Amino acid sequence: MRTILTLLAVALVAAAAIAPSALGGQTAQIVRVTETDYRISLSTRPRAGTVTFVIRNASGHTHDFRLRGHGITRKTPLIAPGQTARLTVRLVRGERYQLWCAPHEDKGMRATFVAR
Repeated sequence: MRTILTLLAVALVAAAAIAPSALGGQTAQIVRVTETDYRISLSTRPRAGTVTFVIRNASGHTHDFRLRGHGITRKTPLIAPGQTARLTVRLVRGERYQLWCAPHEDKGMRATFVAR
């Protein structure tokens, strides 16, 4: 009985792993964001589609993360030093997006990218 349950569990895990591609679904691209004083760095240029930004505040000041483009504006709550936040959005190929930290935008904490 234990062997059957183990095989069933393995089969369910395998089915879950291939289900998104078998159904034509798409998993979110993960883009790591590092916020320092006073800069925003991306691990890669985001692709079109669903993107999850994982934002890490690597500074001694509180920051937020804001994104605007193609008719949307999204933001995180304030992120304390050493903490992380997530923001998931759907990006459109060829569109320009702006990123910024509202409390520190005037100090140059902003960036742009075009979804590839």
